[in-house]
Amino acid sequence: MTNELAAPCAADLAAFLDAKLFGKDLPIEKIVPIRLLEPHALSFAVHYDEQSVELMNRHPESLVICAPDYKGRVKASLILSDHPRLDFLRCLDRFFSPERETGIDPTAVVHPRAALGERVSIGAHSVVGSDVQIGDDTRICHHVVLDGKVTIGSHCVIKSNAVIGEEGFGFAYDEFGVPMHFPHIGSIEIGDRVWIGACSTVERATIHKTILETNVKIDDLVQVGHNCRIGAGTLIMASSVICGGAVVGSGCWLAPNTTVKEKVRVGDRAYTGLGSVIIEDVPDNVVVVGNPAKVLRTRA
Repeated sequence: MTNELAAPCAADLAAFLDAKLFGKDLPIEKIVPIRLLEPHALSFAVHYDEQSVELMNRHPESLVICAPDYKGRVKASLILSDHPRLDFLRCLDRFFSPERETGIDPTAVVHPRAALGERVSIGAHSVVGSDVQIGDDTRICHHVVLDGKVTIGSHCVIKSNAVIGEEGFGFAYDEFGVPMHFPHIGSIEIGDRVWIGACSTVERATIHKTILETNVKIDDLVQVGHNCRIGAGTLIMASSVICGGAVVGSGCWLAPNTTVKEKVRVGDRAYTGLGSVIIEDVPDNVVVVGNPAKVLRTRA
């Protein structure tokens, strides 16, 4: 059930979070959403509400990581937190996430010149090309293609059916009106702790580099075009398209179905609304929505 402990108790979680346990110490056997709270289960509550109070009083043999407003109002055991969801996540990762096997599936095709770090895992039917470098503790899932000059940092996750490093869709018409492909001879650099979702694509640069900085998280079905740069800590949601040469700053949050026009810059800590179409540069620290996207407000 856990990485080291057979069955953690409430006190174990409190000690891990360097927090005080209010109420009884009890073994934690399940993880549940607050609406399904039951005995010996762990849940969390970000905001105070009376329905959650009722649930916690109905199940005093449970543990909830919750906002300080709940103190003294419920019978359940509590760990008070200013960031309940984040501390809940940390406990899940530490105590309840299954250990993952490392190694290379026998059906994977890994070129002998590819450079693999320690404890790398590569799933079934994945292909790793000759110029690929993969850092320590990175997990490549099933049916992934890594081709061309691709450098991936440590502790990354590349989900199934992602394609990273193949050539992009760059064409120019010749004098006869025939589209001629622009050779993509550049590379891709991916930082540490990057997450790339299933069926997403990251194109290698035409010239120079496509860059995903440290802690970038990309959802499923996302397209990142050639020569893009995605700043550290940015999250890009499902079905978004980042066209070639676009720059997305650090700490951004791009909602599902966001489209960023080629060579446009999205500023640091910018947020986009659902389906936003960004055709001109976006300043830092703003929320933009619409098609074409317009500034709605400044972020707090």
